[in-house]
Formats: sequence, structure tokens, C-alpha cells
Amino acid sequence: MQLSRRGFLSGLMVSAGLRAQAPRPNIVFVLADDLGWNDLGYQNPDVRSPNIDRLAAKGVRFTQYHSHAVCSPTRASFHTGRTAFRVGVPSPVPRGEALPLSEKLLPQYLAEAGYQTWLVGKWHLGSITDAHWPHKRGYQHHYGFLGGSIDYYTHAMANRPDWFRNGEAVDEAGYSTDLLAAEASNLIRKRDESKPFFLNLSFNAPHTPLQAPESFTANFTQVANANRRAFLAMIEAMDGAIGRVYGTLEELGLAANTLFVFMSDNGAQTAMGGGSDAPLRGAKDGAFEGGLRVPAFALWPDGLEGGWVFDRLFTVMDWLPTLAAAARFELDPAIPLDGVNMWPYVHDGNWVKRESAILGGGANSAVFSGDWKLVQNAGNRFLFRIGDDPNEEKDLAGENADVVERLTAILRDHPIGTPDRM
Repeated sequence: MQLSRRGFLSGLMVSAGLRAQAPRPNIVFVLADDLGWNDLGYQNPDVRSPNIDRLAAKGVRFTQYHSHAVCSPTRASFHTGRTAFRVGVPSPVPRGEALPLSEKLLPQYLAEAGYQTWLVGKWHLGSITDAHWPHKRGYQHHYGFLGGSIDYYTHAMANRPDWFRNGEAVDEAGYSTDLLAAEASNLIRKRDESKPFFLNLSFNAPHTPLQAPESFTANFTQVANANRRAFLAMIEAMDGAIGRVYGTLEELGLAANTLFVFMSDNGAQTAMGGGSDAPLRGAKDGAFEGGLRVPAFALWPDGLEGGWVFDRLFTVMDWLPTLAAAARFELDPAIPLDGVNMWPYVHDGNWVKRESAILGGGANSAVFSGDWKLVQNAGNRFLFRIGDDPNEEKDLAGENADVVERLTAILRDHPIGTPDRM
């Protein structure tokens, strides 16, 4: 495991000390949309993301971090700590469906624990009744859009406006990335200073449509592919927005006790979408690593030793129990979780046992168990030793039929829920 000696030993030394007694942190969770493995500067020097790179270098980088293969499943698992299959959201939520109201969500837990809870940006978990809107599901404030994507300037998709503040339509001009950052900073400035806050800043960047201000596209004239050129410009615009939000935390003296997390919701669209998952196999919508493994890191100066790499499996389902440990709030013991509390490992270096993890999206699924990964993709099954073969070049299914059957049984027997329907 690529733990730095300093990071590992320092984490052990502070585990029972001052940091364990730190006040509950503010939490800022930044979610990029369709950002691939090869789409940040700290992994690819052709990408301009200096703010993200700076924060990643100061924090803990997760090099085996996995989301689901598409947007809604990732958001469903993040909010519930359960697989997207269990909660009935295995694919992007269509207009007539929604994440079931029976599911208890992360912002509900946090609100009960005394947090201010804000969603700025994308929801995409359904809005079929008023009760399904984000500002009725634990978020005390929502600003942004409800569907899967929007025009960055008109804030509409297919001529249908999709821009709201707490259920009320908002008609305003501006590039969506900049508007979301401004709203986030404004909420932080106007917060109730007697309470911690949870900000879910969920950008639509760099998801299609590929639109960026000319001031950014001009920085990539050397890139021949027009889609890639626009995509890189959108990343730089998002990076600037993230820099402004983090700058607000620093200006107000809040950065030290803020747990700041960054991740992508799935791998990149590599054809028309302009993204890159290189050198990983596959892309968005698939269960190979290019669809599931995404850039991610966590930074909390007062509560987490930074500057090191965590190279064990960490999934989007793990955030609910992990944040419960970090922010010290109680989970409902009657609700079975698929995620694992990774805080003892990330914070103290203590081994966390995981039985298996199921990820995917649509018809494509993956089962992780130990060093094995089973991929069920378009009806075909593949088996990899993912630790030794991260780019999935050698299929071992033919010589390990027993492992294929064991992991297939895990997938076959996993509970599958149903969404709420209109």
C-alpha cells in the first residue's frame, strides 16, 4: 500500500489525541460530473486544474476510489450508503421515477445532528411529487437543477427550463459553473455560525453539452480535437469555481475544520464527451475500471493527516458510514448498509474488513471481493486480479470458474429494490 511513512505514523500518533477531540467538522462534498481518471492535472499535465491539484496534494488521495458507472446510481448510493440496485436506482432516473421516500438520506441524518444542509447543483434523484424534491429530503436549501444535464447558459434541457431555488423556478443569466460557486460561497458567508454545515456542491461540469467561456477555450488552442478542447476548458472553469469556494473557507477561517471531499460521479464519456479514462479500460456506462474508478481525495487540516495516498478500495457507498464516524452522528441500526466505515483506516491506519462491493449501472455490474473483480458487461463475464492488473488486460475467468460462480452468486443474490413511480 502506498502510504507515506509520515502520513501513516502521524495518523497513528494523533488518533487518540487532540484531533480526536476536534469540534465536528463542516463538510463540503464536491461532485464533478463525467470527469475521467485522466482528467485532472495531478494525473495528466495537459489538464489545467491548479486549485484541485493543490487541495489533493494537501489531502489524502484515493487511488482505488470507485463510483457507479452513471450519475443517478452514484448519487443514490452517496445519499443512502446502500447499493443503487438495493434502492431501485440502477440507472439514470427517468422523469416518472424517483429515489424512494422510504430511504433515509445523509442530509436527514446531518440535519438531525444539528447541521445546516445545502445542495447546490445537480439532484437527478427524481422530483415526481413535492416530497421528492431535494429541499424536502433533508436539504434545508437547494439551488440548481433536478435532471441529468442542462445547457450551461440557458439552464434548460430540450427547451425545458430546469433551474430552481427551493422549488421555485429561477430565471437568471450566467454560466452555471460560476452561478453554483457563487451560491455556495454566499451560503457559507451567511451561515448560522453556531452550527456546522454540510454543503453538497454538485457541478454539471464537465458533462455535455460541451460549453465553456471563450476565455478558457483560448487556453487550449493547441488541442486538435474540438470536444477535448472544450472539455479541458470546462474543467479549468470548474477548477476556478472550486478555488473560489475554498478561498471563501480560507478567508473566513473555516478551512482548517472543514472536511473537504472531491470526486467524480463516474468515468468520462470518451467519444463525443471529450473526456479521458486512460489508461483504464472502458468508460462511462460500463463496469470496467474506466467507468467506475475516478479521481477522489479528502482534506481536513484539523482532523486528518494529509499528503499521502490511500490505495485500497473505497466506494461511494462508504461515505455515509464514514462521515457518521468523522462527524460523530448516529446511524439508524435498522437500516442495512452496503457501505463500510472507512474512517478507522483513513484516519488511524486500522484495517477495515470488507466482504464484497457491488457497483455498476444499467445492465453492467461489477463485484469486488478481495483482489478479485468480476465484470458482467453486456451479458459477458470477465474476471481480473485488479490489484495486479488495474487496466484489466488479462481475463482470468476461464481458469477460475469457481471464483466466477462465487462472485456471480453474490451479484445474483443481492437485493434489488424498486423506485417510487409517478
